[in-house]
Amino acid sequence: MKNYFIIHGSFGSSQENWFPWLEYKIEAIGGKVENLDFPIGENNQNYHNWEMVLNSQKRFINEETVFFCHSISCIFLIKYCIRNNLKIGKAVFVSGFNHYFGIDENFDDVNCTMYTTQIKQFKNLCNEIICYYSNNDPYVKLEKLKEFAKSLNAKEIVVENAGHFNTASGYREFKDLLKHI
Repeated sequence: MKNYFIIHGSFGSSQENWFPWLEYKIEAIGGKVENLDFPIGENNQNYHNWEMVLNSQKRFINEETVFFCHSISCIFLIKYCIRNNLKIGKAVFVSGFNHYFGIDENFDDVNCTMYTTQIKQFKNLCNEIICYYSNNDPYVKLEKLKEFAKSLNAKEIVVENAGHFNTASGYREFKDLLKHI
């Protein structure tokens, strides 16, 4: 049975942005969805702590599972799948990146454990990879968003003036994601 996971970004929660809306839409069609909260903030947000959360759900992850990831959770999922040799069905990455972006040292400090040099290995662990990004993301430079998508040979979808696809950019809903459920 196809199931779904939604993973938020740094300093985030399962109840912000378009995550509750997408959870509702998946449940409305009878889908099983996990919209998880991961540890955030200094000394809490790191790969190890996030790995423990996803490990608790690992038995539900299979080659039909679809992940919707936002921001830093995109590279977290990639690193997790590589380290666990875990195959999944589809990854829908929204504003994904794999680098230190240097806008805010607090974000850099909590994100630094998520990065990987083995990103290309993920292509063998996921049947379909889609990357959404905007031409005006205030946090991640456009060239870094493109670089991330290209390194995965992902289907790239550029949305004009969508910012970081968060509430501040008007994203309480994200209707384009419905075609991936």
